[in-house]
Amino acid sequence: MNSQAPIIAVAGLFALGLGLGTFHLLNQKTEPGKTAAGALLTIPLMDLHNQPKTLGNYQGKVLVVNFWATWCPPCREEIPHFVEAQEELKAKGVQFAGIALDKPDSVNEFMNYYRINYPIFVADENVGQIMQDIGNRTRSLPYTLIYDKQGQLREKVMGGIDKTRLQHLLAPLI
Repeated sequence: MNSQAPIIAVAGLFALGLGLGTFHLLNQKTEPGKTAAGALLTIPLMDLHNQPKTLGNYQGKVLVVNFWATWCPPCREEIPHFVEAQEELKAKGVQFAGIALDKPDSVNEFMNYYRINYPIFVADENVGQIMQDIGNRTRSLPYTLIYDKQGQLREKVMGGIDKTRLQHLLAPLI
């Protein structure tokens, strides 16, 4: 018998164990709320009346969460599409929500000008970190997340979204 056979056998078992362990970790389902995307649905966000609310209130709907600011040109371009889509798709169970990285007075003025018809929240210092943890490493705006009716994150979009792309992203979830 070869003197290296036991070493090769142990190395083979180690490699098999490592492979099975990696497979298990990669295929585990993450429990809702255990990820930054899930956490965003549970943390209190302040509305423009300084009242805490959570995005989890929209469970059971397709939820489009848009991080934006009044001074952001691509945000100004996409928000009219969101206003229009909210009106058209609310009966189909779609809910938009905005998280403004801006001052409440500026946000109120912006909302009135654009006639925003969905809830807007004002970000605190934690929201930027959560946005980064979800995948927006540079904290660029706009940044949009789309959750399915079960509250699972399905899409992350960096940059502005036009009407055609928005329809394409929402169609499979409605």
